[in-house]
Amino acid sequence: MHQSTYSLGCEQVTRLVTMLLLVSSLLLLFEKLDVPLMLVFLLVLFSLLLRWRFALNPRFFLIDAAVLVVVSYFQQDAVLLLGLYIFSFASRMQLVALTPFLAYALIKLPLPLALFPVLGLLLGLLVALWRKESDAVRREADELRLKVHRLQEEEQHLLLDYQDAQQLSRLEERNHIARILHDSLGHELTAAHLTLKALGSLLQRNEVEKALDSQAKALVRLENSLDQLKLAVRQLQRDDDTANQRFRQLFEQFNYPVDLHQSGDIEVLDPAVQQVLYSAVKEALTNIAKHAKPAMVRAQLAITGTTTRLMLENDGLFDQKNEETGNGLRYMRRRVEALGGSVSIQRDETFRLLITLPSKKEMG
Repeated sequence: MHQSTYSLGCEQVTRLVTMLLLVSSLLLLFEKLDVPLMLVFLLVLFSLLLRWRFALNPRFFLIDAAVLVVVSYFQQDAVLLLGLYIFSFASRMQLVALTPFLAYALIKLPLPLALFPVLGLLLGLLVALWRKESDAVRREADELRLKVHRLQEEEQHLLLDYQDAQQLSRLEERNHIARILHDSLGHELTAAHLTLKALGSLLQRNEVEKALDSQAKALVRLENSLDQLKLAVRQLQRDDDTANQRFRQLFEQFNYPVDLHQSGDIEVLDPAVQQVLYSAVKEALTNIAKHAKPAMVRAQLAITGTTTRLMLENDGLFDQKNEETGNGLRYMRRRVEALGGSVSIQRDETFRLLITLPSKKEMG
């Protein structure tokens, strides 16, 4: 938008100066104006209007100027109109093209009319310098906008990394709690087992009261262990359902229907691998929604005890200007490779993303 506005502004200024020079040439030729000269003037005007309306090859402008030189042999006063072409060449910094026409005009025109092509040259150079400066300012503005855009993308990915870290922290904390519960249950069950063994010895010695006391203690420990086990299973099962649901919702809530084939259990994955896989799927689906219009989206997720493989394929038309090393894919690759995995992309009749991860974290 900014570039088109800038281009329109430069073109308007160039046309305005051309019109001023055209009117000035008409006033300078007014006293000598006859039918042939008026016809030449109208042809020059038509040539300028034609180039404003259509994007013609600039070499045709050289042809027009050369034709005007030939016409000037029969209508000498038409040389003055070369100032318009000299301005046009100078405004585009085509100094090689304007030099012979400027020299011809200065030789043919008497003073002070010879100042007119010089004025066209100076105005053209001013417009060219202004355009060059505007180009530099525009490029700096574009580069600044690009840097701001990249910083915003960097910020978004840093926020995503922070959210991933939070989720990973919660998963690792859950596993830590599970280990603590396992250790507590093991302690309680071991104590109950030893108490029951002591109970047998007490019964053999007919120490009934002590045996009943040991039995009561063993029952208390077993009841405590059973309660802890049930609570831990319920809590972990709810979390497992939540983790599975997060992956399912990514595909279910996607803009396009996804044909998903999954083998293996996501819950066998290390928490860090789970989170990186989730982020990779989310990024891949976002890229499809932004850059493609697929009729088919297919996903295959295969999980084993050692390796996790994801294939995400669509037949949409990706924007060819988006390179494989775009920011989203670059961050995805960085996360996957940090866990010892790999990312590959295949472009053929479809766009296919292949991600391989170890099922257990292998931080490099």
